[in-house]
Amino acid sequence: MDKPSRKYAGPIRDKERTKLKLLTAVGEIIKEKGYTGLRIGKIVEKAKVDRKTLYDCFGTVDKLIETYIKGKDYYLAYEDQAEKLVKQYTNGDANELMKTLLLGQLDNFSINKEQQNILMWHLSEDNPLLSDISAKRERIGSIFLKLTDSDFQNTDIDIRARTALLVAGIYLLMLYRKSKQEQFCEIDLNSNEGMERIKASIAQMIDEAFEQAKKSKHK
Repeated sequence: MDKPSRKYAGPIRDKERTKLKLLTAVGEIIKEKGYTGLRIGKIVEKAKVDRKTLYDCFGTVDKLIETYIKGKDYYLAYEDQAEKLVKQYTNGDANELMKTLLLGQLDNFSINKEQQNILMWHLSEDNPLLSDISAKRERIGSIFLKLTDSDFQNTDIDIRARTALLVAGIYLLMLYRKSKQEQFCEIDLNSNEGMERIKASIAQMIDEAFEQAKKSKHK
């Protein structure tokens, strides 16, 4: 019974290694050149494969790029476990989940140069692939935000608007941190002390929102 698996394991492993080489090449190009460098000639040259191999592995260049972006996106990583994670944080722990997600986003985006360039790509042009990924990210975020509904219903606190400001603020600050060595509101974003101040304030703002909602309900 083992012979068939040994017979086909080699080609399967080879194809997976080739896929990894192509995905790695996409990441390196995005990191070095940005999205403008994502041309099929550059990708196959970087991966040291031919075009036919790329088509055999992914079908199209767009599918290769989509696979890479989905594998790197912070919130899409929760796609298969969002519902399970929400169940773990029921019974009044929505604020802890929000802090976990947003602080994780900060840590991830601050060091992920590829994701920084992908975000700039999305902001600079109307791309159907990136719009589709953004829509999927929104659907995942909606699952997490619904967990907060019981905390904020019948209050005047718009947790979705506050979350939008925090998420956008994280993106902007980390892009600024990447491109500038200047202070932002007198905070050195490239220092450990500066980053810890940002993290502490994110956690504080989330806690304050939940606390305000709680007080509003007891008036």
